[in-house]
Amino acid sequence: MILLPRGNPVREKVNPGKINLPDALGKLQKSSFTGYLRFEGATGTGVIIFSSGKLISALYEEEADRLIAYDAIARIFELSLAGRLLLDIYKLSAELSMSIHALLHGNTLYKGQELKLIDIKALLLKLKEDKMSGCLRIYTDEKIALIFYKDGNPLGFFHDGSTDIETKADESMSVAKLPGAKVDVLSSGGADEIDLADLMASADLSALWRKAQEMLARTRQNKQQAESRDKELEQKERRIRLQSLLRSAAEKHIGRIGVQLVDKEMEKHIPENADWTDAMFGKLLDELSKAAKMVAGPSAIRSMLEDMKKASRSL
Repeated sequence: MILLPRGNPVREKVNPGKINLPDALGKLQKSSFTGYLRFEGATGTGVIIFSSGKLISALYEEEADRLIAYDAIARIFELSLAGRLLLDIYKLSAELSMSIHALLHGNTLYKGQELKLIDIKALLLKLKEDKMSGCLRIYTDEKIALIFYKDGNPLGFFHDGSTDIETKADESMSVAKLPGAKVDVLSSGGADEIDLADLMASADLSALWRKAQEMLARTRQNKQQAESRDKELEQKERRIRLQSLLRSAAEKHIGRIGVQLVDKEMEKHIPENADWTDAMFGKLLDELSKAAKMVAGPSAIRSMLEDMKKASRSL
């Protein structure tokens, strides 16, 4: 999971599969949007970052799977069309967007450490001695705060609702005091010094979107075909069970000739590749009753038909 504070919300809980994402990203580009889009799913999270209308970064993480740039965008498109993601859009300052980019593409030095078990003073001293650039991420299940560092010196804070790096620690430090608070230590690894290209300028996102649509259509078609095959197989097996039960009842009450009569009427009235109706089954019993009169008496036929009706209800 990609843990980031929420920033200043523009839109939240949007179904990205209901909109044309390349067009939506194009509008953000034209409006010189700065901030990030968060795509949240049950098993993974995607983030797309804009700075002054440039799509500077894309990341998707799912368990051990980590995708960046166009691979990440393609996966986000696929899962959005499949209805497996929700979209939130948050506005940030340019400085904060670049800091988030550096954070996401840096390295995780420590992860999931419980704050109450850590000597914070010693940790901060080490960051200073190592001249680390990156951040401390402090979080609970409900809240997240980031403390940014440059060459071992604190730059500021980012917490829910912020649009810029802040200098007041009150809100961020309040997260550290919550029960179960944890901390991650993340290094930017020099990612904040890279001259970033606009991913929308160097690739056709509409083509990625169309490819995702085609993949989804094939997946759905394959699923429908598989379901159709399974249903057909189930119907065949059910017909076989019905025929076996009817043959047993016929042989019990009117002898071996009854088995032949069942096979004949089954072929005439019960389809092999489709389910049968009560009317079809009723017609089969009527015709079987008429044919059985040539070889058995009324009492045997009635008993046979009663057993056959009971057998059909068990399927």
